[in-house]
Amino acid sequence: MWLVNCRTIMLEQFVGSNIPKYAILSHTWEKEEVSFQELDGLALHDPTRPQLRKHIYKTRPKGYHKIFETCLRAIERNLGYAWIDTCCINKESSAELTESINSMFQWYQDAIECYVFLSDLSAGTTSSEGFAGCKWFTRGWTLQELIAPTTVLFYNQSWEYLGTKEEFCDEISLITNINKEVLEGSAKLWNESVAARMSWAAHRETTRTEDLAYCLLGIFEVNMGMIYGEGQNAFRRLQEEIVRRSNDLTIFAWNQASGEEADSGIFAQSPTLFEGSGIIEPIDQALLDPEFSLTNKGLKF
Repeated sequence: MWLVNCRTIMLEQFVGSNIPKYAILSHTWEKEEVSFQELDGLALHDPTRPQLRKHIYKTRPKGYHKIFETCLRAIERNLGYAWIDTCCINKESSAELTESINSMFQWYQDAIECYVFLSDLSAGTTSSEGFAGCKWFTRGWTLQELIAPTTVLFYNQSWEYLGTKEEFCDEISLITNINKEVLEGSAKLWNESVAARMSWAAHRETTRTEDLAYCLLGIFEVNMGMIYGEGQNAFRRLQEEIVRRSNDLTIFAWNQASGEEADSGIFAQSPTLFEGSGIIEPIDQALLDPEFSLTNKGLKF
């Protein structure tokens, strides 16, 4: 796991259990993001130095602004390291990319704090006025970034503090259709039905088709390899992995889109087809505990 040293703004690698406490950033990608290779070759030095913010905002690409602000807040809250997806994953290594995507839910869950940067929420706009229109609530990857961390702090485009996930729980639940108990952490994510969890992603988007499946791995506690170029088959593979780990029949509780011809068999083609499945509860296994498996001819009961 690569982390940014918040004092030096340089990357450091940690392995196994030797991982220090860290903050983590959640945001939507924009132009001028800083890659692993770019950050590792250029230090900004201590972000607490006077006048450094003005210098960075004048001379560095916008991606550095987010890194700087994240590190500054981490230091202010006595955290020496931060994880930022744009620069803490070496995307030139397919092995490292696969490991990172499969570990990401856990990394967000283990973070001491998660800072959500809402780049399209202007200063002075309240959460009730502006949250629903923020693209952060429409992106696939930010679903797990909302659910996994215990402490989530929201900031507007000027990096002004707004409040916590707990404080905005009612509003966020209305926007995302996620149960308040799951957001608060009083209900276990794994106790929600597969169909309900799928419904949370029904209106979310990713730049690449495959990522609409890959961004849900942690939500369903599954691991799988990354095959960019496989298109919608990634979502089918996700469902197959869920079936291998769970006998929750609600995975089949989806509706074919009106006017579309079903060609994916028993599995849905995308999370969109689970749009109306948010109220479906898991089946009581004391009443029905089916056994089924995938074979080369399909699903066998």
